[in-house]
Amino acid sequence: MTDPLNPSHDEPAEGPRDAGFTGDSGPETAKNAADDAARDPAARANEVIEQIRDAVEDLAEKAAPAVKEFSAKAAELVAVAADKAAPLVHRAGEVTADASEKLAEKSRTFAHDIREQMGGSDGAGSAKAAADDATDAAKDAAEGNPPL
Repeated sequence: MTDPLNPSHDEPAEGPRDAGFTGDSGPETAKNAADDAARDPAARANEVIEQIRDAVEDLAEKAAPAVKEFSAKAAELVAVAADKAAPLVHRAGEVTADASEKLAEKSRTFAHDIREQMGGSDGAGSAKAAADDATDAAKDAAEGNPPL
């Protein structure tokens, strides 16, 4: 019999311990484990962010022709609308200019009439007449303005 009757308690019954199973269990080992645990999620997060970045760049490259075509069609639509609106805008400008000239002339006449009335007639009658004249001037200016 070559086996001792009293085995050494430092070694397991299966054989000597592997170096990977032994090591320090002090504060340095706990710190290294914490660093590894912190690096692992950070590495995963960076990997996911990189994958998302690649997907977005790929999408942007593939979508560029469609976006350009959409932009071209939108520009064409705006050009057609502008072509159709231009005559209406010119006409509206002419009508507005005419109405503005009429209003200015009627306002000058109204102001002149008020000054004449203030110079020689009674206050109550001239105030009502002035208000009536202002209303008539506003109505006349509005009648020359077609609805847009």
